[in-house]
Amino acid sequence: MGRWGGVIVAAIGVLGLVGCGSATVEGQAGTTKAGEPVFDPCSVPDDVLHTIGVDPASERRDIMGVKQPGWSLCGWNDPDVSFFVTIYATGRPLEEILTNERFVDVTPVDLAGREAFTVRETSDTRNEHCDVVLAAGPDTLMLQTSFAKGLPPSQSPCPQAIENAKLLEPSLPR
Repeated sequence: MGRWGGVIVAAIGVLGLVGCGSATVEGQAGTTKAGEPVFDPCSVPDDVLHTIGVDPASERRDIMGVKQPGWSLCGWNDPDVSFFVTIYATGRPLEEILTNERFVDVTPVDLAGREAFTVRETSDTRNEHCDVVLAAGPDTLMLQTSFAKGLPPSQSPCPQAIENAKLLEPSLPR
């Protein structure tokens, strides 16, 4: 798989978890869609990204620049392109994400007093990804940490995902 192949597959998998449909909100001029997120994941400050170990200049918005209905996403990688952080934002409720059958190992974690959960994707056969999922203002965020080459079965990507989420947390809406 190419340089971005694994990240694109992960993004498509996550976005496929709740479907792409959205409807226009009654009383609006047709510009606001139900389920569209308010938070811009690319608004994370560069100093936070440097602390995590990813390069702000590697920023990727959406999937190959294409906006996904109901979602906003932004991702970055480390200089060696072996480790990725992607923030997915949706206007869908937290419970809808947590109860989706695409996720296993839903585990509560404390994130600076916020209710948050780690989740693993059923399709992650190479032990590459872990998401920290939480409500942030009116949105639900999925903070995904991915390892390009995966990890041995005896290791989990979730401890690193939790650490990254702790570093990102002050930059996220409440």
